[in-house]
Amino acid sequence: MAAAPRQDPPRLAYTPAVPDGPDRPWTRGRRTRWWLVVPADLVSVAVSVALAAASTKTLADTPALWWSQLWGPLAGLGLGWLLALVVARGQDHLEVPGPGALVTVVAWAGWAASRTWTGRLSLDWALMSLVLLGATTLGWRVLYGYAKAHDSMVPKPVQRRLDAQAARDLQGRQDPRDAQDLQAAQDPQAAQGTTPER
Repeated sequence: MAAAPRQDPPRLAYTPAVPDGPDRPWTRGRRTRWWLVVPADLVSVAVSVALAAASTKTLADTPALWWSQLWGPLAGLGLGWLLALVVARGQDHLEVPGPGALVTVVAWAGWAASRTWTGRLSLDWALMSLVLLGATTLGWRVLYGYAKAHDSMVPKPVQRRLDAQAARDLQGRQDPRDAQDLQAAQDPQAAQGTTPER
């Protein structure tokens, strides 16, 4: 009895949502996404200053005192953005942690300078503010990078199927069952598990 001819399975193709390159594919050859960096960094600085003010029991102070605590890190933030742009020389992506660390350190230096100017800088406050600012400004960058990197990955089951398909193509056949069919056509008794009689 002749076996019915099998149709080749359809070719599998998969393109991730962000397919361009293994190194930070979410940058897509573009420069800094300012629509993301500016508000996220401003919110990060405001949260850090609010937490620092709460820890020193000055959160309920007047808006004028709030501004006196906020101008230093904001000035440092702007200077950090400019410095990161100069250091990057056209390859800036301030939404990733590398340049973001430079922005964080310069923003913290501005904050510390404003505290020094008012005579309220101490070692414990400096350490606390650096941790707060680092956690907020680098934290959103890490989470954003993780989310974008996840979009650029091929799911493992799909990758296994793509690898199997590539291996079949490399061996010159579309389906691994083709080898069994070829053997059955050449030697029907071997394919049925019987040995020829002598």
